[in-house]
Amino acid sequence: MEAKGCAKPAVWKDARRKFYWAVRARVARSAALAELTEASPGSTAEYRSHLLDSLASIDATMEDRQVSEVLEKLDLSQTVSQLRADYLMRRMVELTKEDRKAAMTGFARLADNLSDEERNSLITVLQSATRSPGSPITVLS
Repeated sequence: MEAKGCAKPAVWKDARRKFYWAVRARVARSAALAELTEASPGSTAEYRSHLLDSLASIDATMEDRQVSEVLEKLDLSQTVSQLRADYLMRRMVELTKEDRKAAMTGFARLADNLSDEERNSLITVLQSATRSPGSPITVLS
């Protein structure tokens, strides 16, 4: 295969080591992409791959060992949390557009399950949000 240009020349004594790091990098990449997929199922595979590469500062010139080590040390918790929040927000907006009455009923039930502190925080956010011209929303106590 080397003669046809399909494979790079390899020293057989290093072949196992190269294969080991290639597999390890692939497993680490797959695990990280699975986390991103779970957090944002609506995003494309290309977007998730590009996001992972940018978060881990991975480029095409890196060796498999470097890629593996970077991905295994990478903490995706903050990114996953943000992606999940963005996905849920987009989903809520879509559902609200489909059936406003059901959405309002759902929001009311959601508010019933909030603590007093969370409810007051929600009211503050709703009152301070940018609104289109019109009558202000009054809060019933």
